[in-house]
Amino acid sequence: MPRLQWTRASCATVLALVGALSLTACSDDEDTTPDSGVKVDAGTNTDAGTDAGSDAGSDAGSVDTGIPWDGGSAGTFSCEGKTQATLSFAPGQEEALQDQVNTLAECTTIQLAAGTYTFDNAITIRQNGITLVGAGKGAKGEGTGGAQSTVLVFTNAAANSNGLDVVGNRFTVSDVAVWNAKKDAIRVESSTDVVMRRVRTEWAEADKESNGKYGLYPVKSKYVLIEDCEAYNAADAGIYVGQTEYAVVRNSVAKQNVAGIEIENTKYAYVLGNTAQDNTTGLVVFDLPGNPIMGTDIRVKNNIITGNNRNNFASVANSSSTVSQVPAGTGTFMLASRRVELTGNTWGNNNTVDVAVLSGLVIEDDPALWAAGGFNFASSDIYVHGNTFQGGSGDNVDNGKLSPQLRPLGAALAALYTYGETQGAAGVEHLVWDGVDPFGHARTQLNPINICFVDNTLPSGTGNVIADLDLVAAGAAAAKGDFAGGWALTRHYPANKAEFNCAGFSPALTIGDYIQ
Repeated sequence: MPRLQWTRASCATVLALVGALSLTACSDDEDTTPDSGVKVDAGTNTDAGTDAGSDAGSDAGSVDTGIPWDGGSAGTFSCEGKTQATLSFAPGQEEALQDQVNTLAECTTIQLAAGTYTFDNAITIRQNGITLVGAGKGAKGEGTGGAQSTVLVFTNAAANSNGLDVVGNRFTVSDVAVWNAKKDAIRVESSTDVVMRRVRTEWAEADKESNGKYGLYPVKSKYVLIEDCEAYNAADAGIYVGQTEYAVVRNSVAKQNVAGIEIENTKYAYVLGNTAQDNTTGLVVFDLPGNPIMGTDIRVKNNIITGNNRNNFASVANSSSTVSQVPAGTGTFMLASRRVELTGNTWGNNNTVDVAVLSGLVIEDDPALWAAGGFNFASSDIYVHGNTFQGGSGDNVDNGKLSPQLRPLGAALAALYTYGETQGAAGVEHLVWDGVDPFGHARTQLNPINICFVDNTLPSGTGNVIADLDLVAAGAAAAKGDFAGGWALTRHYPANKAEFNCAGFSPALTIGDYIQ
């Protein structure tokens, strides 16, 4: 259980935080004054497309499940039949490397010998068909290259510069480490056919909000493959895929970041066989308002998402404020997400919650601001099946370091369950739904957004597994000091609750079916 005692002090905390439940999605909003409550414009009522208890999910006649992508190059640019060159460099030739990068011909391979390379600015690539390959990514904590590793060091680089900064189709980077980048370690933008393989991104010191924001950062791109990579100590996300169509993230490790692995506003993503441990939050899927891509069709399979209890060290000013407001101990959350399948994963020892399903209206309550992505604020069609929940989660929300101003949702959850403890609650359930979408739905609809929770392995003696917080109504009751009434509005279900014992959605996901 959240390690608090229900006292007048915690009562006052609830009253203070309920007004802050509507979080801010924009990182440049510096007004931290809590609003008066959860305000949602009821004029837009988006139906999730699913009736309670249905196993059909989305309207099968209108869903595009994507192309049969095999994880390889699928864009139009190719180096076949073109002149190809290789440029080789050794440590000490950083200036020559930078000069050559500025005038690269397409279809060039940059070969970096083992050792340490020190840069005072980003390596900027603006050409198609470029491959950058080193001698190896080395081991965690290795800030200098060895006999079999290539480490690119940016400790003394210009402020706000990236490590690798790339715009170019058919770009591959492999067998290198990027150390202490000022901003993003490897940023690839507006590119098609991107491969990041056996790459390590790392900042020397843990828990520093001045660390760079992202380790691996492909954004606004298409056909992205990230495999056998490692990311440590990023002040936002270690491995990020955003505003992208078709992505695979597999067999990679993300530790000691704020968010381990983040899939944002992305269509058709396959997240397979990764380890996300010792982050603030392990593996997250969400859409933000104002982005043109409505995220959908995300398959999260065979990942280890355990022990994500690192205190949140994201900069409120410089980070995505959505991530900066995540409570420590969050395994996975999905926000403004649809057609997400979670299978074969392992969760455990996440102090706040293993899995959370949230409405986008929790971070931005004006539906008009979601117009760019097709009013994509509602979550729906979440299929959680065949996973293992080890236990040890939900008993110490935000590590007990509650902040209504910085992380209001975590503070609200802790206070709610602290009162619930007096009513026999045994901690936060494995899956928590905020109960918001579709906004204004009748409470007779127990599962209007089609959350399916079936065939999962649970700890022996597990009672309730699923919670519906009814966040808007429960928050309003708590704001009036009616904690008993607020708790009474929440609902708590065992794993075999019929309305959640459904068979996913239709059509089923195809992303991942053809991956080699």
